[in-house]
Amino acid sequence: MDKLTESERRYAHEQALASTRLEGHIPTPEFLADCEANIKGTMTNEQVRARSLARAIAKIEESAPPIGTRKAKASLFSEAL
Repeated sequence: MDKLTESERRYAHEQALASTRLEGHIPTPEFLADCEANIKGTMTNEQVRARSLARAIAKIEESAPPIGTRKAKASLFSEAL
């Protein structure tokens, strides 16, 4: 399979972002910067995914109550519903 050109990568990213925006997703500046790096060829798809996952995990961990507390258990239960 041939590698995509920068303009092809940009078009693909624009289409994907348009689709997610229609669903109500608002991309963060960090995510958009990672996308731009991917378009330019300085970051791989895998690196973009890993950075996005790391940011999501960090956000969850910083907002989660301490494990073992009643609030934590109730919070986890309500999120599962």
